[in-house]
Amino acid sequence: KVLDRAEQLREMEANILPAFLRLQELTDRNVTVVLLSEIVWELFRPNTGCFEPFTLYFPDYSIGHLQKILSQNHPLEYSADFYAAYINILLGVFYMVCRDLKELQHLAALNFSKYCEPVVRGEANERDTRKLWKNIEPHLKKAMQTVYLREIS
Repeated sequence: KVLDRAEQLREMEANILPAFLRLQELTDRNVTVVLLSEIVWELFRPNTGCFEPFTLYFPDYSIGHLQKILSQNHPLEYSADFYAAYINILLGVFYMVCRDLKELQHLAALNFSKYCEPVVRGEANERDTRKLWKNIEPHLKKAMQTVYLREIS
């Protein structure tokens, strides 16, 4: 069994997490429970004694992996190359302070319409990276302030 967003187990009755951790013993079956979470195990610890799980940490995505993942969601009305150029700019600004895929997806979706404005208005084409950068830069600077606040909290 794989339980995604396992941190939600902390909000359930106190015996649920220990039961999942002892599921093989309780059911006498060859079963493994995998808890997927964005928080560390120390924040899970129930008050009652329970088995210590085997903890596996995954490294952050590299900038190349993030580029590939984020570029897959390009809007159909724009070329894949145009969206990939946008993602390169976004990662150039945010990669050093934020490597969280969900946050970067949110930022990409939030700011793409601003990046496209000069193209929509007919003031630039998809290859005018300088004009597109000048248009998006203030919006990305503003977004950077909110990312800092979320990362700190």
